[in-house]
Amino acid sequence: MKKSIFILAIIILSVVTGCKKFPDLGSGYQLSYNGMNDISIIKCLKEEDAPTIFIYGHILDYAFDSTFIIVAERPRDSVPGIETMTRKKYQEAFEQSSFRQYWIIDKTKESVFDERTRTYSNVYGPYREDAYLATKKMLGVPDDLKFKTE
Repeated sequence: MKKSIFILAIIILSVVTGCKKFPDLGSGYQLSYNGMNDISIIKCLKEEDAPTIFIYGHILDYAFDSTFIIVAERPRDSVPGIETMTRKKYQEAFEQSSFRQYWIIDKTKESVFDERTRTYSNVYGPYREDAYLATKKMLGVPDDLKFKTE
């Protein structure tokens, strides 16, 4: 009996200490693993609801302050020829891809989903780099809010 309790305690301890804790992005936004085991940005819009995924793809870099979250992301559908690749070849091609798209989330605005455009009112993107930089300036995202890789 004591041996099984000891083993159970070790399993629980390894699960608790082995889980990566993501930073709180503020205003209820969080990083979380999605179904592809990529990191996504989620938020519970209502306490009783399941989390809503705001940015689903593979997040490459992010930064945040009290007002904005900026994200560099590579979507899973950015690799051409996926239909003819094995899973291993696809993963290799995906990891080698340099494709990036950018997003901005304004945490001060309400998240309202538009059924027609399938977008949220406070989420801007996806953008190529030039359009992202222009939108960042238009929204007043501070210049010191930068990705770690910049």
